[in-house]
Formats: sequence, structure tokens, C-alpha cells
Amino acid sequence: MQRATPSLEAAIQALCRLCGGLAALVLVALALLVALSIASRALGLYVPGLTDYAAYCLASAGTLGMAYTFGQRGHIRVTLLVELLGGRARYWLEVSILALATAMAGYLAFYLLRMTYVSWSYQDRSDGSDEILIWIPQAPFAFGACLFALVLLLAVVRALLRRDLEGLIGGETSEGWD
Repeated sequence: MQRATPSLEAAIQALCRLCGGLAALVLVALALLVALSIASRALGLYVPGLTDYAAYCLASAGTLGMAYTFGQRGHIRVTLLVELLGGRARYWLEVSILALATAMAGYLAFYLLRMTYVSWSYQDRSDGSDEILIWIPQAPFAFGACLFALVLLLAVVRALLRRDLEGLIGGETSEGWD
């Protein structure tokens, strides 16, 4: 009996779904932190770090959800110029835009990883009243950006190898980028 091994794409898809779920949970935590902040102010109580933790949640949710959203074709695309073209010109413009997005996401991911590493190596603490080790909230932010860059890179490779833009990270859908 031959055992099926999951492909790299299937593993990345599963990781994207996991990060999408984590992003949703972080958004719930963000809402709870904002509600707690409002309630504590109304009661005249001071809870240190609420604003900082809400900001950490917002940053983490944004990057953790990017790869999943891209895989679900949920990113907003401005197709004004692309719709004027057809055939090979459209294909190459789409690939070029995808490659540019990959480069930008890779740049962001590199510097977020670098920032997180520097914070970890110097044991930097936040400036807020909670004084948390700042690499802790930076890590999911950097991880989400790295995953998004990886998914974009995979999309470029698939587009170039298969000569189409369908099913960018898994081939589950047969529709194009309309």
C-alpha cells in the first residue's frame, strides 16, 4: 500500500487556513481589548497596556490574514489597465504585477524578520507601561508577512510554469482572475 505524502502546496494551503483562523481569533481579541478599554475608562480604572496590546493584535491580524485572503481571491484588485489588454499582453502584465507584489512583500518580510531578530537579540522591551519583550508581538507580524511573500512567490512560479493564472495556490478553482 502506497502512502500519500502531502505536497508542499497542500502544506502551505493548510498553513494559510490556520493563519486565517488565527487572524480571526486575533480580531476577536482586538474587539475584546477595545471593549475592555472603553469599559475600564468608563469605570475610572487604569489597565496598563490595553492600547499597546490592541495595536499588536491589529498588526498580527493584518499580516496573518494576508496569505489566506490571497488564496481565497479576497484581495482588492484594480483591473482598469489589465482589462484593456488580452491574450499574451494581459498574461505578462498580470505576471509582472504579481512579481512586483512578491518583491514588495519579500522586502517587507525581510525587514520585519530583521526587526524581530534585533529586538530578540537585544531583549528590547516596549515603551508602554507593560514593558513586554517586543519581539513577542513582532513575531506573528513577521511570520504573517513571510507567509504572504511565500504564497506570492508560489503564485508567480505556478503562473510561469503552467502559463496561466488559474488556481494560484492550489488549483481548487478553475476560474481566472476576473
